[in-house]
Amino acid sequence: MISTHAYSGIVWLDLQSPTDDEVSGLIKRYDLHPLVGEELKRSSTLAKIDFFKDYILVVLTLPVRTKKGSGYEIVDREIDFVIGKNFLITSRTETIEQLEYFGKIFDANSILNKDEKIEHAGFLFYYMVKRIYAGMVEDLENIKDALMNAETRIFSGDERNMVEVLSGLSRELIDIKQTARMHHDIWEEMVASPDKSIFGDNFNTYIRDIRDEFAVIHELIVNVRELLADLRETNDSLLNSKQNEIMKVLTMVSFIFYPLTFITAVFTIPAMTVPLVNQPYGWTVINIGMVALAAIIWWYFKKRRWI
Repeated sequence: MISTHAYSGIVWLDLQSPTDDEVSGLIKRYDLHPLVGEELKRSSTLAKIDFFKDYILVVLTLPVRTKKGSGYEIVDREIDFVIGKNFLITSRTETIEQLEYFGKIFDANSILNKDEKIEHAGFLFYYMVKRIYAGMVEDLENIKDALMNAETRIFSGDERNMVEVLSGLSRELIDIKQTARMHHDIWEEMVASPDKSIFGDNFNTYIRDIRDEFAVIHELIVNVRELLADLRETNDSLLNSKQNEIMKVLTMVSFIFYPLTFITAVFTIPAMTVPLVNQPYGWTVINIGMVALAAIIWWYFKKRRWI
């Protein structure tokens, strides 16, 4: 399916799961290299950039945070950009929310005849990537908010459940970092390359701005991962402390009841001369003695500050 958007002589063709005939038509219309057509039809899952005489091919793999059950997961979404002087082609196989939103904004600007300084398709590409990166920042901020909520629950005594929550958030951050790791190299290569002269010399400033925008995203990923590491360490410490306290109590109880069990075993020996067994109030005396012994052991532990 091809959605066409036009503004001031610039055409944006948005392809979603394009057919061979649709791609072939675009190849002939804009005189594109056949390998570009192959790229538009398939998902390479590898971010890259290629320069041609009259256009640039940019392939970006985006980490998208999606709802899954009661939690979230990061899925990879690829967008292929073919950027010419007066045309921009985007190709994808899945719905990408930020791209859909940009399409609505672009159409609204066209209808209202607002000046967004879109002199060529390079500017359209710039605004589009900025919108996509804004979505990545929003996802990272949502992860950060989830970590702050986890912090509250950690110090409220919910350490055990937070182990799974923190593990899920850690997986999301790892996936985001792995998917977005190639973006920096693409922008550096684009800034350094002279082959984008079709957009004018001042367009380098906009590419640097995209590079700086991604640098902010990378720094946010680092900061959120550091926060996650601190929370995991705190949660593990509190959980270990609580488990140690439980083990300590169980050990003390076992130590207290061990001599009582021994005394009980002694008085149940089937012998004729076992004291108190056949005496009046013998059972009561034995039990009072056992309670007194337990109290003495407990007092001794308290005195030694073992409990």
